[in-house]
Amino acid sequence: MRLRPAVLGLALLAGGCPVEPEPAPDLVVAIAADQVLTEVDERYLSFAVDTAQALGGRFWNPDPETAADLPEVEVDPYDFDRPELRALAAELGPAMLRIGGTAADTVHYDLSETPGTEAPEPYRLLLTRDDWARWADFAADLDLDLFFTLNVGPGPRDGDGAWVPDEARALMEHAGERDDPVVMWELGNEINGFLLAHGATLSAEQYAADLATARELVDQVAPGAHLGGPSSAYWPEIGDMTGFYPEFMPHGGHLLDVVTWHYYPQQSRRCPVASRPAGPEVMLDPAHLDEADLWSDEIEGLAAEHAPDARVWLGETGNAQCGGEPGVSDAWAGSFWWLDQLGLLAARGQGIAVRQTLSGSDYGLLDEWTLEPRPDYWVSVLHKRLMGQRVLAATSPSDTVRAYAHCAADGPAGAVAATLINLDEEPVAVGLELAGPVDLYLLTAPALDSREVSLNGHRLEAPVPDLGALAEPLEAAIVTLPARSLAFVSAPAADAAACR
Repeated sequence: MRLRPAVLGLALLAGGCPVEPEPAPDLVVAIAADQVLTEVDERYLSFAVDTAQALGGRFWNPDPETAADLPEVEVDPYDFDRPELRALAAELGPAMLRIGGTAADTVHYDLSETPGTEAPEPYRLLLTRDDWARWADFAADLDLDLFFTLNVGPGPRDGDGAWVPDEARALMEHAGERDDPVVMWELGNEINGFLLAHGATLSAEQYAADLATARELVDQVAPGAHLGGPSSAYWPEIGDMTGFYPEFMPHGGHLLDVVTWHYYPQQSRRCPVASRPAGPEVMLDPAHLDEADLWSDEIEGLAAEHAPDARVWLGETGNAQCGGEPGVSDAWAGSFWWLDQLGLLAARGQGIAVRQTLSGSDYGLLDEWTLEPRPDYWVSVLHKRLMGQRVLAATSPSDTVRAYAHCAADGPAGAVAATLINLDEEPVAVGLELAGPVDLYLLTAPALDSREVSLNGHRLEAPVPDLGALAEPLEAAIVTLPARSLAFVSAPAADAAACR
């Protein structure tokens, strides 16, 4: 349906012959190019390697045939030294590397010269100097900052149940001696899910007391780093199911430099309980995509009230909880959610969004075994290359055509980059209120369950090609989006006042 026809004049060739006018778009996206809406960190799009992967523990079963009956399996320690992995991860820099997850609250740190071979009870995993060096060297080599989740689980506690920071202190001191790029120490993973993960609850009052201890520790040992928490998990349709986050913030919010939260918009077949079972079309519903706004309102509102100087980061996110859904989270279907959530949270000013995971199970950006890039990887690389830190307001008149805009990551002063998402089964011509010419990066796939994606008709494969050479130049900012497609539009001649 033609929602807003654009009035386009006729141009003349040098010889005076009329040129066919550009077709009127079906709708026009308004872009407020005169002021910056908000800003995100240069490492906004970041990624994780789960603690269970990093050390070799129980992680999500990658076999779709047996995953429902056997959700978790033992995995080998993550190989950070694979040349192909390093080359593909480097394309996502600069970024943060989060080492965290449920297993983070089960780790014993033995940084001695002669560490043991097994973690003592009640710990389950063992972290040694060699393990830490593998992660930290990977980060330093690839221009990644480290975001590490400290163990606040049952292990490092005294007889009264208070958190004992001795192991955390030794790790912070070791990282400091090595001059490792740790920018944040996060105290614990998903505190609101402790009963399910560890068989015991952690009260808001006790966690606040633990956080006060961690605050003193970070200030003493790693004063240049942030302290983060409580990484509350928000479930689709339910939110913080235990109400921990709103209960905790009045007690301990003031201790935080960064308020972290986790969000998955649906659940995979591995989850024992699902408030929104994953499917190929579930996240093509605009109402489901908008849910991230609902929970962000709660997170940001309580942060503003109780931690006004703290930043808000989405510390863990993926297409579906419990490892992702086969044929959805590892396929084209998942990329609509991913690009939309990146745009939505950037427009809110949440400075960092951490993707679970770099590789592993079905929600990894890369296939763990073949290292084949999945569709979300290509979306991530294009976002890194084109979308800058300054965010502009973009408004679409259609709920099935979503649009976001930033000042361009590169290019002349005033340059703008935008993302377009067509959720509909019909093509649509979209005009953007940007001066042309523009470069179009159109992403398409043959089906929602496809693991192949094409950029302007060229199938994308590793190693990463010259993506700029694959861009399609357009005289005007009018883009025809095929059914269920994604696009990036680079407008170097936009001359936006906010981007000069």
